Amino acid sequence: MTTTQQTSNPITRWAKTVIGAVRNLNGELTGAGEAMARANRFPQPRPQADPAQAAQVHPVSSAKALTGV
Repeated sequence: MTTTQQTSNPITRWAKTVIGAVRNLNGELTGAGEAMARANRFPQPRPQADPAQAAQVHPVSSAKALTGV
């Protein structure tokens, strides 16, 4: 005796598709949240400007500044 596969109800297929999409999105958001938590657990120090390089920078005089005319 052979069994035939019945076609599923379109509403049931739609609901399963939506639930699958929500589960996938939830997994993505959970993974992103965990990654942010790991990054915040060990914050990296911000690079400090070198005082020698900061002394070399000179402001542009108003005569040399380009105008947007």
